Amino acid sequence: MSTKQLGSLVVVGTGISVAGQMTLLAQSYIENADIVFMGISNKIGENVVKKLNPNTVQLDDLYQAGKSRAITYQQMTDRIVDAVKAGQKVCAAFYGHPGVFVNPSHGAIKKVKELGLRAEMLPGISAEDCLIADLGIDPAHYGCQSYEATQFLFRDYKLDPHMTQIIWQIGLAGEASLGVLDADHCKAGLELYQEILMKMYPAEHEIILYEAATLPLYGPRIERFPLYELTNCQPTLISTLVVPSLGLPDYHQGRLTKLGLTQEQVMGYRNQ
Repeated sequence: MSTKQLGSLVVVGTGISVAGQMTLLAQSYIENADIVFMGISNKIGENVVKKLNPNTVQLDDLYQAGKSRAITYQQMTDRIVDAVKAGQKVCAAFYGHPGVFVNPSHGAIKKVKELGLRAEMLPGISAEDCLIADLGIDPAHYGCQSYEATQFLFRDYKLDPHMTQIIWQIGLAGEASLGVLDADHCKAGLELYQEILMKMYPAEHEIILYEAATLPLYGPRIERFPLYELTNCQPTLISTLVVPSLGLPDYHQGRLTKLGLTQEQVMGYRNQ
């Protein structure tokens, strides 16, 4: 008696620069899948995946000018889930880390699990991982606040200037249409960010516009300039703004006392 194969889903990340950044485990799942859905930003990455498994389907064809990205993400999710429901062993391969700025990966896993079928996500090398390496930033030293540019502008978040600020998708700052856009419209968002930051940082404070390298032959984009020139920078849709710390804050004497410590005893702790 034959038994029908149950569908399953594994979501993997291909890394930012796919060559050399895809894990062996991710490669194995791609190779052994019945079908691989691809959400990858460049042809080199797509070709790497196709060599591992020729039975691939692009998801980027669902993007259309004037069409809400929310609709596109739902259609991507449905396409993946439908294949799982059909009993296929599905792998969905996304650029970078599959759980970072990837709406369909989370949506598909949630729906597949609700069907009582197996679904999991494997980590991948993200833009943040590349940023830490390229800029020499240790998030554990000053601490780090990380957020999407537009979400921050829409909500009443609080900045701590003693922490490193990582502002994702600065080229989309203030955008709410969810359409397919270029970065030219973000001037008002940059002006607002400059206004917010200059209340906490000196106008000469050095900030960084960053883009991870997506191709093996090209390095990352790293542009350093003073805060007062923020509105003159030219971000793309994948640009990240990094605002370095003003330095460590003063010690909290009350907490040290409760721990039975003195400032002198802890001055070497992450202070170099």
